[in-house]
Amino acid sequence: MTIDTTEGAADQRPPRGRQASIEWASTIRPRKQVWLWDNKIPVGTPSALAGRGGTGKTTYAVHMIARLSRGQLPGRYHGDPRASLIWSGEDSWETVLVPRLIAAGADLGLVGRLAIASQIDGDNFEVAPKLPLDSGAISDAITATGAALVLIDPIASTMSGDLHRESDVRAAVDALARVAETTGAVTMFVRHFGKGGGNPSDKMSGSHAFRDAVRSVFLFAEDGDRVIVSQDKGNYAPKGEASFAFRLESVTIPTDDGDAEVARVVELGSSDISVGDVINRAADNGEHDDIAEWLTDLLANEPVKANEVYSAADAAGYSKDQAKRAKKRLGILAVRESGDGPWFWKLGTKGAPDQGSTPHSQESAPLLPCTSEGVREAGNGPREQGAGERSLGQSQPATNTGLTTPARPTPKSARIQELAAKRTVKFRGKEVPRCLLCGKAVLAGQGDTHLACASKRQESA
Repeated sequence: MTIDTTEGAADQRPPRGRQASIEWASTIRPRKQVWLWDNKIPVGTPSALAGRGGTGKTTYAVHMIARLSRGQLPGRYHGDPRASLIWSGEDSWETVLVPRLIAAGADLGLVGRLAIASQIDGDNFEVAPKLPLDSGAISDAITATGAALVLIDPIASTMSGDLHRESDVRAAVDALARVAETTGAVTMFVRHFGKGGGNPSDKMSGSHAFRDAVRSVFLFAEDGDRVIVSQDKGNYAPKGEASFAFRLESVTIPTDDGDAEVARVVELGSSDISVGDVINRAADNGEHDDIAEWLTDLLANEPVKANEVYSAADAAGYSKDQAKRAKKRLGILAVRESGDGPWFWKLGTKGAPDQGSTPHSQESAPLLPCTSEGVREAGNGPREQGAGERSLGQSQPATNTGLTTPARPTPKSARIQELAAKRTVKFRGKEVPRCLLCGKAVLAGQGDTHLACASKRQESA
């Protein structure tokens, strides 16, 4: 049934080419819910895996894909091996993914490397998929291969926009939902998990829409020598076991270059301990020191735009609120080089006055009215959030009006300066560069910034 829009006031008519339609429920035949993984992941829906770095999210996804390729996953395709597609923006296929698939016992002929090609001046270049732009290409790949599962790892690398803005996140995740509904495949993505305690449902980094827009969410947390997995969301799943556990064991697999050690999953069954229990126990042990060191390293060489700090915190597994609380504890200053320019975060001495819009200059600056940073930031919220879209104004020299002598260094400020000098991090006994944005070891990238982090810097500049 189509709604007739030829009558009525002209200003209430729909835009040209758009009209409403109605399909009565009596004409829609009910169907039984079908599961990719029994009572956990329904077919034709988006799903998410969230956890901190190193908790085995990708390895467990590979384990699931391997079982699906052998017809061993309990659910719709048990006894019916099915293909899966993987797009990975972080792991090498040759040295990481294929060895892990071999260790997991996958049928490699049913696991495909998903790639997006873009034509520039007549030449094809492989690019990261962009959502929702490439949702049609992904759907075509699923249809052509008959894949039952598509893994996007991580989804942040496929997004255009702000990870903390609901509309931007919805545009990407809703595109995956449409792909899943159209093809009947499960579209699964990997997301970072914020550090610290609290409600585990709120720990997925970025906008809450990452969780709201999917039908199933699995949270991962390391608990000693095992990993706890809790199903935080299961819209269509009956009540069942809340959490289960696995451990990662190292196995040796042959490669063209000799034997290699890789991790594989060993299932441990249900768990009485949940991810919430693990993260809140860890938070009680004082994890805030980690973000203090990370933030100090990030700001060691120069001030950083506020929105770039938030993006880097997200990549490192910290929330925006955690970054703000660490800023306050460390006495970090929020400054602007011009009255309407972007906000920058700058290392300072704890307890030093933070005037909000004080120019960052080598010369002494005139005293400004005593306005708290909180009031100033609240009044200029859109400016700080949109700092990445503005160019930097020219700072104006100021005359010395007699600022007070800086306070003598305290043990705390001395510790901050000591951390600021650390530009490397140890990885497997070797000193490697520390990423300026996310604080992790740079193993693949340029200089002291990961390629993915460098892309974020360029997009937000």
